[in-house]
Amino acid sequence: MNTERRPGEETDAIDVLTRLSALLPPRRAAEFGQLLADHRAEHGTAALRTDVSAHRRLARLAASLPPAAEVVADADLLAALSEATALADPSLYQTFLSHYTLCVGSLVLLGGKAADPDGALAHARTKGSFLVTEIGDAGSHLGIRTEARFDPARRAFTLHTPDHRAAKFSSVAALGLPQQAVVCARLLTGAQDGGVFSFLVDITGADGRPAPGVSVSGPLPVGALPLPYGLVRFHGARIPYDRWLADGAGIDATGVLHDPQPSADARLQRTLSCGQGLWATLPSAMAGLAGRSAAMAWRFSAGRRSHGRLAPGSPVLEYRTQQHAVVGALAAAFSLRCTARAALSTWAGLRAARPSDGPGTAMTFSPWAAVDRSLALHKAHSTRAVADLVDSLQHRCGVSGLFDHNRLPGYLGFARAFDNAGGDNTLILLDAGRALAEERARPDRRPSGPGRFPSDQGRFPSDPTDAAWWPEVVTALQDRLADDLAAAASARTEALRRSPHRSLHRDLDLWNPLLEDALELGDVQARRLAAEAAVEGSTAHGHGWSVPRAADLAALDGLRQARCLAGPLLATGVLTPSAVRALPAAMDALCDRLRQALPDIVAALDPGAGLARTALDEPDYAAALLAAHGASAGAPANSSTGSSTGSSDRTGSTS
Repeated sequence: MNTERRPGEETDAIDVLTRLSALLPPRRAAEFGQLLADHRAEHGTAALRTDVSAHRRLARLAASLPPAAEVVADADLLAALSEATALADPSLYQTFLSHYTLCVGSLVLLGGKAADPDGALAHARTKGSFLVTEIGDAGSHLGIRTEARFDPARRAFTLHTPDHRAAKFSSVAALGLPQQAVVCARLLTGAQDGGVFSFLVDITGADGRPAPGVSVSGPLPVGALPLPYGLVRFHGARIPYDRWLADGAGIDATGVLHDPQPSADARLQRTLSCGQGLWATLPSAMAGLAGRSAAMAWRFSAGRRSHGRLAPGSPVLEYRTQQHAVVGALAAAFSLRCTARAALSTWAGLRAARPSDGPGTAMTFSPWAAVDRSLALHKAHSTRAVADLVDSLQHRCGVSGLFDHNRLPGYLGFARAFDNAGGDNTLILLDAGRALAEERARPDRRPSGPGRFPSDQGRFPSDPTDAAWWPEVVTALQDRLADDLAAAASARTEALRRSPHRSLHRDLDLWNPLLEDALELGDVQARRLAAEAAVEGSTAHGHGWSVPRAADLAALDGLRQARCLAGPLLATGVLTPSAVRALPAAMDALCDRLRQALPDIVAALDPGAGLARTALDEPDYAAALLAAHGASAGAPANSSTGSSTGSSDRTGSTS
């Protein structure tokens, strides 16, 4: 389908505030947007322990929104709000995510709405968090050790941190406001270990001081995401029975737990299923950051001139390397937007379906692939792709890419933080790769032996600038890697079976030499899902949004991916050396096709020019940067002008 804009046809921009106006009453959407746009003016320099600006701003934002449970129930609204807050301030997004998606989302998912009888969480009068990570063994969450012991006499629970390694980590170190958290803990009743459930716990009282039985450390600064993070320990904190998010389970009069979930792994999967909301909506936030970053970098590059001796005074976008990076970033932003929509669609299907009775995927490295493999892969791909994209654009913008004012450092730190936050990406990819290899090893999927794949590329479209080319190529790569890993695992299993030596860790002996291959296979799976979403998005208009030359953008992002995976593509024989050598020329051809449409493409992909504009967006970048920091573009270098409107009021620097 030809998606090039026809004369007179308007491009539908994806401006996030416009999207919110369609999802909220226009007045409420305008209030929300104004609060986001004004956020820097209210951000002071108070120490982390007393700086609760993100939490206060969350409460003000909540006044423009429906009750939190209604927001969580509306996937499109939750995604748009996630994107808007991430663009304006990644730290505020993290606060929004913890409160709405994870804390209130757990109450909704696990039948705990009654735990918020006065609506303090629903309207963010109390700030909500989600405490799952334990600092001593952070990562997989398969070994949660915080204990919730049932007291049959009181029909209540007491929460304990067994030792310092089980201290929880979250952004709870800002004192001075009421806070609650959904705490993931192992339920113990008598001698019975009931597995990991969630409990709604008071972290502080109404006065903002730690609640009885709770201790909160001083702030632990995290430069990538500046929030008042701290460590939380529990010393017999009391939890009423109705603060247990039982999800259909119950404890009878004799103190015996009855859980409809069939196993401890199934219970853990269900408890952590609130992560589905994160994985479904985080790609929207990441797509917003990608579109905003790519648009800024393109506008900045469009106004720059090269002073190299090849062609002094020529635009830097004449250079193919700059085109591949900047125009390629626009292509990646398009693909990431399509991935975001695919994630929301997947989540809608999961919500409509009956909850699973148990893990469909083994919990080998972490719970996340068992909670939902495709959503977890969308999360892993989106966060890593955006970190790589922003890192590249920061470099392409030179020193201007390093200025906090231009937002790229904050966006990069945000994307990198989510390489671990919200489910560790490496563990997600390891489990996804292992699971696919085990599926391929089933008798009905077993490969037919050497020579099972064609040595030529006849099965692919002949033109690598065709949007259909990359999905076919990456699918072939996934199939070959999966069959190779399945064969290697099968051979090792047989060798271990025949070995006279017994091992206490037979599964580790099996998989340890294969972990790099499993990780690679998981990554290729994620890229395949993204490729399929991009080609589907390039042939269909939806959600009132279209992009000129969408098929060319999908094709260009595919070629970027192919160059990244050149080694595996060659090693598996999916592509020949001559095909790999031809990739840069194909990228050049696509950049030439896209050249005239770039202003309209940028307008369509940029979600936040009115929300998160910087000096990089302005035709005269230097003048805009000076003005933003209280200096006059026409003033002498040693003069001082006015008061600052930005983050610094120092003027007159001669450096």
